[in-house]
Amino acid sequence: MTISVKRQSNLQRLALIDCLSRAETILACLLVGSTVLAVFLSFMRSQPIAWVGFGISLLPTIGLFAAGVYIRQFKNQPKIAQLAIANSLFLGFMGISTLLIYLRFPVAELAFDQWLMRADAALGYSWPEIVQTVANHPEFGYFLRFVYLSSLPQLFVMVAYLALTGRSNTLDQALLAGTLSLLLTTIIWWIVPSVGPAAFHSLPEGLESEIGLVTNSYYAELLRTLAANGLEVIRPSDIVGTIAFPSYHTVMALLVVWFLRGTVLFIPAVILNILMIPAILSHGGHHLTDMAGGVAVFAIAAWIATRPCMQKLKP
Repeated sequence: MTISVKRQSNLQRLALIDCLSRAETILACLLVGSTVLAVFLSFMRSQPIAWVGFGISLLPTIGLFAAGVYIRQFKNQPKIAQLAIANSLFLGFMGISTLLIYLRFPVAELAFDQWLMRADAALGYSWPEIVQTVANHPEFGYFLRFVYLSSLPQLFVMVAYLALTGRSNTLDQALLAGTLSLLLTTIIWWIVPSVGPAAFHSLPEGLESEIGLVTNSYYAELLRTLAANGLEVIRPSDIVGTIAFPSYHTVMALLVVWFLRGTVLFIPAVILNILMIPAILSHGGHHLTDMAGGVAVFAIAAWIATRPCMQKLKP
């Protein structure tokens, strides 16, 4: 009886592995590994985390993953199954990566930001000046706010389009590139944390409201407080974007454009993400060098994701 139960358990595990593509298996392993790392870092740094809150926030990830596996195994709807699994893995990894980022706080000093601002100055770039330039055309500046906030929805549109049009290999590559670039971004930020120029500059009164600036003075104060003190308890409700270098918004824009090439959505993606450039620099409160870092991170991740060893195995 015991041997039979063990054999059945092993067969169930093998069935799950066989159900996933190679890319999905890699992403699932990265998600589990990142979760274990977050628990370890929380213990080592004596940083309390609202685990119940984060657990509840991960329920959609777990539900989507289970639904995707079930549909793939029993409903013969591979496109819907891949859509559910892809969304679950990407959502889960974004959540855990955010937690890993917050486990880096507090930061003793933001010396790297000073270096980045000197590099920007050498290139003739100034964040307050670009915000002022955008604010000279307030309607356009406010429109850029929505462009900036469209990054994550664009990713989900890309995932849905690739899954539902049967471009499964391309979707696997896109998810691998997105996840690996997020992992690399997090590692770089742990080594040289930076929060962007908005934390170091004051803008003229009324300028922020004219364009609905995302990285406004309240946001900047929050970044300074996080850097100096961290959080007493890390809760999902306290999470905001903190990484300046490398710019993950730049990575997301490149992901959408690159992996939608050759489709009917390519041209709209190009137009929207050309507008993303001034949106990132102004509303994102970024150094110019942050975008260069994002381009480099994307190039590395996309190269790895398209290697033959990463290609999809049919479930």
